[in-house]
Amino acid sequence: MISEPDQKTIEKALNDLCAHPIFVNSLVYKQLLQYLVKKAIEKEDIKEYTIGADLFGKNYVNDKNDGAVRTHMYKLRKKLVAYYADKNVQNEIIFEIKKGQYNLDFISKKEYDRHKRSLEFQIPLKWVKGIGLVLLLAFGAMWGISYYLGSPPALWEVFLKNGDKTLVVISDQYMLMHTNIQGEKHPTMYSKINSDEDLFAFKKEYPDRKLEMTDFTLVSKMAPYGIKNLDEWFFSWDSNFKIELESNLALNHIKENNIVFIGQFKTMNLSKSFFLRDSKVFSTYGDGFKVNAKGKEKIYTTQFAPDKKVEYALVSFTSLSPDKRALFFVSNNDIGVMATLRLFTDPTWLKTLEEKLPQKTSSFNALFEVSGMQRTQMSSELIELEILGN
Repeated sequence: MISEPDQKTIEKALNDLCAHPIFVNSLVYKQLLQYLVKKAIEKEDIKEYTIGADLFGKNYVNDKNDGAVRTHMYKLRKKLVAYYADKNVQNEIIFEIKKGQYNLDFISKKEYDRHKRSLEFQIPLKWVKGIGLVLLLAFGAMWGISYYLGSPPALWEVFLKNGDKTLVVISDQYMLMHTNIQGEKHPTMYSKINSDEDLFAFKKEYPDRKLEMTDFTLVSKMAPYGIKNLDEWFFSWDSNFKIELESNLALNHIKENNIVFIGQFKTMNLSKSFFLRDSKVFSTYGDGFKVNAKGKEKIYTTQFAPDKKVEYALVSFTSLSPDKRALFFVSNNDIGVMATLRLFTDPTWLKTLEEKLPQKTSSFNALFEVSGMQRTQMSSELIELEILGN
């Protein structure tokens, strides 16, 4: 058994962790972590089937293909990494679960900091491939990009001049594994489920639904096209940016970076807390937006016609803190995101927008009507504009 003073240090670290915003509303992960800490204090070697039987009522002797515990452990590791990345976290002891293992280790803060740098440079193969693709696109774009002279457009200046502090957040859809009546498993998604907490609440309401967590998410086609557009834009100004998925977004990302969000509001998690928070006019509605201004309410939702589709996208330029800005490109459809990104990376069009603002860097919410059916056939029209701070 661990000595009494060390055990008190461990208990304090555990209580602090469970009270942190990353864990405070994650009952399952708090219970899992408390279980692992208890077993580590008792120096009990645990296996996947032990956790499954003790915490989730799983019989791994009969069902060795059940991946629920592996998925929980994978996501718990991610939460721990995000927690210890928060500069406000000050613990004498660190909880560590090595990849591929189930036992939790206690290490000192000094030891953790010593090998943290080397860990940060380990890049998964799938990201190496993704980075290679982005680099290929960047070098290919060199033939088609005209370099703009002078200062960047005022709207983009804070993002382009601080590329190492600019984070592009890509919305991604929470995925589930569904077992049908034949016992076959298929990936699926539910509009009401976009986090582990949503899934647990849904299963509590519908216990007969055979749904399991997965360790992957889904992005739509706006992601590669949007990143290509932004990559060319930043490259033309000799700048760069970092990338993160919405499902991995943590509070420290918001505190330390200027944010460019691209994607759907229906898949937002943490970003939802900042999108439209200062608006007195706009709100989300169905797959579109609602505008309440001067006592009148207007609804803008997707419309279909035989030869085209009309949808709505909202671009929001706002403050996250006194020294951090955010730029949201949001629509529940891919074309809306791609079309507004094209507009806002066109210097000529940006000049027309600046003429509508009190100052070139004024915060605003702008609603666009986007028409078209294909990626290359899109038209955008600014139909509503809210100046923030007025």
